[in-house]
Amino acid sequence: MMTWAVSAMQRRNQEKGEAQTLDASALETDAPRLAFLERHGFQRQEESSILMSRPLDEPIPDPILPPGFTIRPMAGEAEVEAYVALHRAAFGTGNMTVAYRRTIMSAPDFIPELDLVAVAPNGDLAALCVCQIFSDDSSRADGAKEGWTDPVATHPSYQRLGLARALMLHGMRLLKARGIDTAILGTSSENKAMQRTAESIGFRMASNTLMYCKKV
Repeated sequence: MMTWAVSAMQRRNQEKGEAQTLDASALETDAPRLAFLERHGFQRQEESSILMSRPLDEPIPDPILPPGFTIRPMAGEAEVEAYVALHRAAFGTGNMTVAYRRTIMSAPDFIPELDLVAVAPNGDLAALCVCQIFSDDSSRADGAKEGWTDPVATHPSYQRLGLARALMLHGMRLLKARGIDTAILGTSSENKAMQRTAESIGFRMASNTLMYCKKV
C-alpha cells in the first residue's frame, strides 16, 4: 500500500508539475505507527496538533470583559461579511470567504446560539468563538458528551484584552447548559498564546498528534 501511495503521488506531481509530499500523522503515544512511518522514510515535522480538554463539572469562572464590550451570537446572514473580515484579520489569511461561511452556517450540526462574537463599544466584531457539538464525537469520547470551543480568534486591534478567554468561558457555560460533560479544543503546538489562554481556564493537553511527511 505504501508503494502504491508513493507511486500515485509521484504521478500526480508529474501531471501537475508540483512537488507535493506524502503526508501522515500519528498520536505521539502510538509507537507502532510512529515506527512504521519512520521505517518508510517519513520525516517528523516540528509542528504538531494538540487537543486540549476541560471537564465542565468543575467551576467555570465568570467571563470578564473590558468596559463596553459584549458577547452575543453572530447575527446570521446580516453579519456574514463583517464576520468574514474579522476572521481574515484574526487569522491573517484569506481562507474564509462569504460562500464558505454560509456553508458552515447551513451545516446540520451548526448551532447559531453557540456561534459567538465579542462586540466592541463602537460595534466592531472584535473576536469570535465557534462552539460546536458533533453527534459523531460520542464514540471517540468513550460515552462522554463533548463540545468544542474552537476556532477562537481576536482581531489584531483588540488583542490582549482577554476577549478570547471571556468568549471561551461563556461558550463553556452554554455547552454545560446543553448537557455537555467536557469542553475540547484543538490548536497548533506553535500557538503558545492559545495554549496559555486555555490553560488559564483549566484546559489540559489530552493528546498530541505528530505530523510526518515524505518526499516523493
